[in-house]
Amino acid sequence: MKWFVLLAWLSLAVIGTMLASGLSEVQRDDAAAYLPSGYESSLVARLAEPDPDHPEAEKAIVVYSREGEKLTDADRAAVADGRAAAAAVPAEGIGTPGKTLVSDDGRAAIFEVAVQPHEAGDDTVDKGVAAVRAAVHNGLPDGLQVQVAGEAALDVDNSSGDVDAALMLTSMVIVGILLLLTYRSPVLWLVPLLAALMAVMASRGTAYALAKAGLAVTDLSSAILIVLVFGAATDYALLLLNRYREELAHYADRHEAMAQALRRTTPAILASAATVVAGLLCLLIADLAGLRGLGPVAAAGVVVAMLAMLTLLPALLVCAGRWLLWPRIPTPGRPHGADRHRLWGAIGRTVVRNPRRYALLVTAGLAAAAFGLNGLHTSADPLDKVPPTAESVTGQHVLAAHFPKGVSSPLTVVLPRNTAAATISAAEEAAGSATHVAGVEPAAPLGGRPTLTVELGVPPYGDQARTAIEDLRAELADVTDDALVGGSPAVQLDYRQAALDDTKHVVPLVLLAVAVILGLLLRSLVAPLVLMAANVLSFAAALGLSTLTFTHVLDLGPVAADLFIYIFVFLVALGVDYTIFLMERVREERRNTPNTEAVRRGLTTTGGVITAAGLVLAGTFAALGQIPDVTVAEVGIAVAVGVLIDTLLVRSLLVPAVVTLLGDRTWRPSRRSRHQS
Repeated sequence: MKWFVLLAWLSLAVIGTMLASGLSEVQRDDAAAYLPSGYESSLVARLAEPDPDHPEAEKAIVVYSREGEKLTDADRAAVADGRAAAAAVPAEGIGTPGKTLVSDDGRAAIFEVAVQPHEAGDDTVDKGVAAVRAAVHNGLPDGLQVQVAGEAALDVDNSSGDVDAALMLTSMVIVGILLLLTYRSPVLWLVPLLAALMAVMASRGTAYALAKAGLAVTDLSSAILIVLVFGAATDYALLLLNRYREELAHYADRHEAMAQALRRTTPAILASAATVVAGLLCLLIADLAGLRGLGPVAAAGVVVAMLAMLTLLPALLVCAGRWLLWPRIPTPGRPHGADRHRLWGAIGRTVVRNPRRYALLVTAGLAAAAFGLNGLHTSADPLDKVPPTAESVTGQHVLAAHFPKGVSSPLTVVLPRNTAAATISAAEEAAGSATHVAGVEPAAPLGGRPTLTVELGVPPYGDQARTAIEDLRAELADVTDDALVGGSPAVQLDYRQAALDDTKHVVPLVLLAVAVILGLLLRSLVAPLVLMAANVLSFAAALGLSTLTFTHVLDLGPVAADLFIYIFVFLVALGVDYTIFLMERVREERRNTPNTEAVRRGLTTTGGVITAAGLVLAGTFAALGQIPDVTVAEVGIAVAVGVLIDTLLVRSLLVPAVVTLLGDRTWRPSRRSRHQS
């Protein structure tokens, strides 16, 4: 049977790898993959891109400037040469550059270059922007600066590109190092690493199948899938291996030891996976397509990781034999450290002796960290998703300093089909009278419907822009029914609103789902409430500390509106894993010992493995910090911080202290243990 299991998983890994080779072709990273449905900006975007597989051209803006001085004649000649060089770029998809515009203050000049992708997800825009940048940076007079900005350049500088291989390598290195330090064995660490790698390969094949079935699988989903499966699989492996070592000290036959280890750990692993899966599937009710698509993709990955650790890992371990654990091979009568937990034994004794002190200290510390949330601000500005040192960001700042605020991101007004000329004129007049509108002019029809281009006189993504868009929509509603206001500023505004709405709907559902699973596992009504309260406090502390890090250490701007929900789902679903591992062991020990002693034993026996698991999961999510997309990097950093808080403070100190204080009341309405605490 064990050899059949190995062969089956090898086949799944090979098939998954073959399918995953086409994952980049079915991944979606265009507007349609992220836009909320039913909003005006979504409808305009779909009119502009009736075929999502063949998106419209993206605009790059070449910005020339001389700091503090007007452009010289030599500068203007260099701008003309740059425009000619951009027109001669051999890269595919590059359109004829637009006319050159000089700012009113004479200190900057711009021209636009359209880049037309052949199909969604190809690298035409990346290559086009790189080619334009190479062309315009040559032969500049001293002091003249040039940056390529605009939508196309921002997308390129924000794009993660093909980082899956780098993420897999980084995750493997992190997991390998931590496993080597945990087991101090030259061979054993390779086994869970191999099992986790095969789980990742199989799960990526599953993601491909879901994308082919019509699910919106984005670059973000693919990146998170890799670190999530690596981290979750390794967590489950550590739990099983820890129990396997314990059982090898009692059973001469390694097969019997593995069977007993599986019997003891499977409920906790199943509950842990079910908690994460339930939390992720709650994303199915989200309005944002990318968020909604992440749920099933990540949930499928967790299921694959769980199955791999309950079948593949045991098969690998029993096929190889005890020698894998060299130089500390447990045998009956010679446990070789399998029953020694000196550090965690000391921590367990200290916590149960002074539970009130530790409960108050940790709660106060987490509450203080949560005050960092006062500095949390959301933004709809795409510049906040791009590294602040990127060329496109610098160019956008120059553009905003010398040209009308909305020139780089105009709004598009789409009027109903067959609108009368008088109504179009009235709509144009109404749009021009709206708050913060700098200019209005007719534009090319979209889907046979007349359109207007509206230029704002304020920054296109701030509070003033939100007021302008809301007022513009109200003014147009008085002129005609079914007028739509779209364009990038409207998209970002609607996206922000959809993210806030999704947060209101998803967060309570996640809390309810996790609480129900905890109640079923622990057969208690009180314990889930205690654990969820600790988990929510941990989340608030993690987000507070992360906000301080983003603002004062990394010097990043406001965060994306959907950041909260990503971090919440992962921290609540993943963070509760460690309390599940701890509390399941406490419940097992409580059958034969008083509650306080059960807490001490549970913490003593699981402390080392859960700490190692937390470090692995934190390390794998921290690997997301290498991705250029600021939001993805922030998710990785915040989840890593939260996992460390859960591992080192909540599970190690707060939960044991509170459970000790509550005593047998923790397990109500279950019957009391045989011994009184």
